Amino acid sequence: MIPRSTISRSCGALNAECFYIGALGSRKTHAKRLERMRAQGFGEAQLARIHAPIGLDIGAVSPAEIAVSIIGEIIGALRKKPLRAEGIAA
Repeated sequence: MIPRSTISRSCGALNAECFYIGALGSRKTHAKRLERMRAQGFGEAQLARIHAPIGLDIGAVSPAEIAVSIIGEIIGALRKKPLRAEGIAA
């Protein structure tokens, strides 16, 4: 079950047009979150702005590594630089 407060905060961030919105949880949890937000009237373009599961996929295990993966993703969103894995070389 996804707490209503999580959905409420996500909706608030989308409405505020934050440059980065990240959400913790599994892909399954995120799919449920998206369904509830669609039911509240959010469109696919808005929902695509939510980064979930949060962080770059670097195989992070420890809390420090997870923090680095999250900060890396936030910096990438801030600088709007595509990932190399998306087909563009740095």
